[in-house]
Amino acid sequence: MYGCAGHDHGNKVKVVQSSAGYALLVNDQAFYIQGAGVGEMIGKNGENYLALAKELGANAVRTWGTDQGTQKYLDEAHRLGLYVDAGIWINNADAKQGFSYLAGGEAYRRKKEKETLDYVRHFKNHPAVLAWNIGNECIFFTKDPAEREALCRFLEELVKKVKKTDPNHPVMYTSVNSLDLPYLKKYVPSLEIIGMNVYGSVIGSQSGWEALNFGKPYLITEFGPLGPWDLPKDKHGKMLEQDDVSKAQQYRNHWSLIKERAGKNLGGFVFHIGETTQESLTQWNINDHLYKKEPFVVMQKQFGGGDGSDHAPKIRAFSVPDAVAPGASFEAELAAQDLEGSPLSYEFTASTAVQDVLQYYVNVPLPLEMTVTGPRATLRAPVEPGVYRLYGFARDATGHSASASRTLKVE
Repeated sequence: MYGCAGHDHGNKVKVVQSSAGYALLVNDQAFYIQGAGVGEMIGKNGENYLALAKELGANAVRTWGTDQGTQKYLDEAHRLGLYVDAGIWINNADAKQGFSYLAGGEAYRRKKEKETLDYVRHFKNHPAVLAWNIGNECIFFTKDPAEREALCRFLEELVKKVKKTDPNHPVMYTSVNSLDLPYLKKYVPSLEIIGMNVYGSVIGSQSGWEALNFGKPYLITEFGPLGPWDLPKDKHGKMLEQDDVSKAQQYRNHWSLIKERAGKNLGGFVFHIGETTQESLTQWNINDHLYKKEPFVVMQKQFGGGDGSDHAPKIRAFSVPDAVAPGASFEAELAAQDLEGSPLSYEFTASTAVQDVLQYYVNVPLPLEMTVTGPRATLRAPVEPGVYRLYGFARDATGHSASASRTLKVE
């Protein structure tokens, strides 16, 4: 089943179990999620990223916070026939930021409970809502054992209150692969679906789920390329970002393993369509604004949104100096080709090079003075010393793009 059923008074969504395994039913119809994470609906140049998810062939999208899943977002998703796994952000315990689940953290807990229940009450009858996704990796990022237990107990009480407020949509929490699952098993038994973000091994994450004998299905709430934690580092201590072809292969392999295990899982969400700058401007996005990158092409074929015959360009090399003086002029060059022989256009840009920060917008694009001549550019370095990331884009005439990134030290 694809798209929303068109009910004006919300959907009835439930998890069922049979001899074939677990399944998600939406208004009594089986629904397997082939989704995409889309945090922000509208891009900085007015791009409609929900429409791009529909073009991908997705039947559902995922948000991470109530600030993303707004009335306009849900209305547009419903118009396009997309269901929404509605995210509700829960902070990890952080004494410096005043987020605690122990004694003394009552103000934050009360605020979060009110925000959550108000959101659920307001949207529980919206026809785009598929499920409530409360918390994303917050147990893992809470390092103090006492805070972890207190956070889990808070989650359990919150999950029960959400289920009482809205019995027609399942509630889940999202773990870092299977690492949070022992805590969920022990402290949060009211969850109906176990979410896992997987950038390493689908098989390993499922094994962690199976070992705990949850009696509830799992959902791959994010999957994509290798993360910075698994990638080699360059001489500046930053990740060596994978090329688009390698990323595309990883997306394809993940989805193949997810689909093979339908019945244990309820599907998965590609990460990511939009403009998140977490780790880099290009690490997670399978799009370049409205241009489609090779991971998009591959997943569009897997989801049935296209035949995969028109590939994105391929970048064979990206030449950038290791270091330059502040404000100095330097050269960058792309070596790229289009497999279908389409003419290419080129763009270069730069950003900060912040990593390991769990926020949607982390790195800031930096406009540099430059002259671009085909695949070559002469640029002027920032005047502030530091490590920056430089990007090269090759775009064809049929709406496809390839990107590469390298770090540059200004000293």
